[in-house]
Order: sequence, then C-alpha cells, then structure tokens
Amino acid sequence: MNLTLKNLNLNKINAPYPIGYIDDFLTNENCEKLFEEISLFEDYDDLVMNGRMRVNKGSNKFKTYLEKSPNLNLLYNKLNNKDFFIEMKNKLDLLSQSKWSPDIENFTYSEKNYGEQNFNLIKLFRKSSLISRFFKKTINLDIDFSRSKKGYFRKAHRDRDTRIISFLIYLNTIDKKFGGEFEVYKFNNEIRNSRELKRFPKETDITLVDKFSPKSGQIFLFTSSPESYHGVSKFTSENQDRVFIYGSYSLDRKVIWSLNTK
Repeated sequence: MNLTLKNLNLNKINAPYPIGYIDDFLTNENCEKLFEEISLFEDYDDLVMNGRMRVNKGSNKFKTYLEKSPNLNLLYNKLNNKDFFIEMKNKLDLLSQSKWSPDIENFTYSEKNYGEQNFNLIKLFRKSSLISRFFKKTINLDIDFSRSKKGYFRKAHRDRDTRIISFLIYLNTIDKKFGGEFEVYKFNNEIRNSRELKRFPKETDITLVDKFSPKSGQIFLFTSSPESYHGVSKFTSENQDRVFIYGSYSLDRKVIWSLNTK
C-alpha cells in the first residue's frame, strides 16, 4: 500500500480550530482492501454510541486482527511513528494560527503505549499531575477500527483531554441522505480560559458551522484543542455500514493548553 502525507493538499475548513481534510489520502484499491478486512472481523471489543462497533488498540482482538489483515497492519505501521505525527502536526500548524498551544516540549514517542478504553485506577494515578511530572512526556497513537450501523450519532463534543491531534479515515462513501456526516461546531462565547469549555457543551453554547458526508479515501485532521467541538449526524441507512478508522496522537497525561492572547 502506497501511503504518505508528503505533497498532499490539506484543505482548510473555516473553523475556530485547525482542521482540514485530504481527498484521496487512500486510493480506491486501498479502501476496498481495508474495508474487506474490517468486514471479516467476527467480533468487536465494544458497542458504543448507538451502534458503533470498535476494535481498539491494545486489545487482544486488535493484535489478532492485525496479524490476519496485511493492509490494516501496513496502514497502522505507517501511522504509528513519530515522523508521521510531526508531519501531521506541521500541516495543521501551517493551516491556521491556533488560539491554543499544547505543552508537549521534549516528548518521547512510544509505538507500544495506548489509551485505556476502560477504567484503570493505576493508569489514572499515573496520568495525574502529581505523579506524571516525574516522568518524561510520552506521545502515542491511539486508534480503532470502527463499523457503525443505523442509529449511530454523536452529539457535539471534544475528544478526551489526552488528545493532541485527532483524525478520521473513511473507507466508504455515504450518500448525504443517510446522514453520518462529520459536523464542525464553534463555541459562541468569548473564551478566557479552557475551564469554560466543557467536553460536552450545552446546545445553546455552540453553533454548527459545516458538515461533511463520509467520502471513501478521505482523511480529516484536527488539533484536539479545548474548543475543537465536532459531532456526527444520525446515520439512517438500513443496508449500508459506515466503516472508518479513528485515531489520535495522545499524551500520557492531560494535555495542558495555553490560550494565545496575542
């Protein structure tokens, strides 16, 4: 599989945070192979968000399916490295001047680390500001292979507070009439600090600024800053699944974002 971000055009979306998309990030042939491999999954790690089935990095199923799926394995290895993270970050930094700066100086990159989908007390303590300051900042790729059915939707939200950059890769095209659109929102009020920005905002505090139907081979990238609100409109197709890959480059603790006031 031929996969690279180099010299590909990142199309800017008019939003209050750096976000854009690349058409034909994957070829039709790539998408067909990846779609087929995910379709062969016999079981998933969880069922969430009204119909989204996921296989998450770190699970036994994830490891097993990678061994059986040469194209997913190749894509995973392409994404799971420091150089690729930096390339994605640089493209987003060039896209627009962000209001927010993450404190990630002098980090290391781990190809093995992953975020916990379920509660883990030891890792929770490890991420706390009291404990984490004794360890070097570490960034890793969190990723899942997802397949959603009729009824799936996501209200406006921002991702977990360990995320630095998030992305979505679509493996099939969905007609606009069936929903499942990626929605971009803005926060309506003047922002003085990140504490004002709840992970799940009130509907009256946000406004929908744009939405995009899934398109095969397309990738969406965005900086997962405190106001990176996004969602998914309700997916209504009876006969077609919405197949995609969600990923994020995450810190081993809560990301501290500074608001640029200049």
